[in-house]
Amino acid sequence: MEPEERAAARGLTRESVARAAYDAIRECAVTLRPDVRDAVARARDAAEPGSRAAGVLGRILANADVAAADGVPLCQDTGSTWVCLEVGEELSVPGDVLAGVDDAVARAYRDGALRMSLLRDALLDRANTGDNTPAFSELRLVPGRGATLHVMLKGGGSDNASRVVMLAPGEGVEGVRRVVLDCVREKAANACPPLIVGVGVGGTFDRVASLAKHALLRPVGAPAASPETAALEAGLLDAVNALGIGPAALGGAATALAVHLETAPCHIAALPVAVNMGCCAMRSKSVELVPRGEDGDADGAAARSAGGADGAAADNSAPEATGGEPDRGPVRLMLPLSREDAARLEAGDEVLLTGPVYTMRDAGHARALAALDEAGALPFGLEGATLFYAGPTPAAAGRPLGSVGPTTASRMDFATPRLLEAGIVAAIGKGKRSPEVVEACRATGGVYLCAVGGIAALLAKAVASSEVVAWDDLGTEALRRLELVDFPAYVAVDARGRDLYREVESAATA
Repeated sequence: MEPEERAAARGLTRESVARAAYDAIRECAVTLRPDVRDAVARARDAAEPGSRAAGVLGRILANADVAAADGVPLCQDTGSTWVCLEVGEELSVPGDVLAGVDDAVARAYRDGALRMSLLRDALLDRANTGDNTPAFSELRLVPGRGATLHVMLKGGGSDNASRVVMLAPGEGVEGVRRVVLDCVREKAANACPPLIVGVGVGGTFDRVASLAKHALLRPVGAPAASPETAALEAGLLDAVNALGIGPAALGGAATALAVHLETAPCHIAALPVAVNMGCCAMRSKSVELVPRGEDGDADGAAARSAGGADGAAADNSAPEATGGEPDRGPVRLMLPLSREDAARLEAGDEVLLTGPVYTMRDAGHARALAALDEAGALPFGLEGATLFYAGPTPAAAGRPLGSVGPTTASRMDFATPRLLEAGIVAAIGKGKRSPEVVEACRATGGVYLCAVGGIAALLAKAVASSEVVAWDDLGTEALRRLELVDFPAYVAVDARGRDLYREVESAATA
């Protein structure tokens, strides 16, 4: 029997890989990994009742329930698709084994009403491909005879929070620890904590990033095989959670659910380190296409919801500290928000928003500035409006949007001061803002509100209607008018320039 025939007989074909990729995308887009859910529940139970941390963690769990029940995405950023086929060195591999993956991705995103986020070219043609392809696929040889397909949907917020640093060898363990903590301290707010922090150490510049991404596949809290590595992981997790950044970066102990460290050999002159963050809506699935045993049955291939060999998470203890300010109860606000109402808000207030908002992201902000330059006023009657930095998924489950949630607000910092000066009163996003934006809020009486990232299925239930106002060529980034009903958020920067994120950050470094 030829090598390709032997592989096909054991379940490894272009068709079986494509079918497994399609099914994995459809499932993990709407289902929170069981190990992640269990870890979030433990963190919620350990948080102080009534604290912001407990409230955020409770909403993450509620979001998982809504997404699974309604079949809508956990997060509106259904990400780029990373596919890794791990094949045992003793198994022959057909040359076209990954050739059907892009078609599977396009069908899964269309059939699942997922958001299309891939662009044709990062620099020269930033038009949307319209089908979320290409997938980022790789073939990896591992010891043994089995074959496992790993699929991960990686959102832009968490991937943008990644880091690769080439340390000098003498910096050692303390240097690695510093890189991890600095990255979490600076970027966690954008990556939707509580996080899974994947850390790679070793290899080469390109290889170390792959180590960090593969670390995210391991079940939450399952320790590394090496006792020394496992001890380093435990120490890093304690140090990360001691920062006090907390869920949604609003304070608390549960900044991370796990730190997973993968190491490899490297050059005598090098100490490569990579950090790749997984968000609270961690979406990955591992599917065993060919059993590891020599006489395995191809029809008995088992899908595993979490990464790792057996899909079972260790009993990772929840963080002890409680963290987060007590929840004083939400303030109900009617939109459009008047500057008088904005002036009464304080950083840290929880609010429930009812009324119109307008979705606008990176490309829309550039167009709004161009219109402002040309006409001297905001386009489409946006004066007095609230902007929502969001790119929703298509309508689903009988709702105008399947899922919708905040994107990283700092990407809009280039335009926000001018838009506030031109008449925008409030913006909704996630993560820290620049000092210039904070000062613009103080100078204009505007406010910045943060919504919890990673709970887009739950937030979509607070959207009563959606209509495209302009820029429909931008797809998910079009200017939309949404009508909200009791949409939950927090005041991150108030009209006096008080900044909740900076206060949490200062407390963490005190």
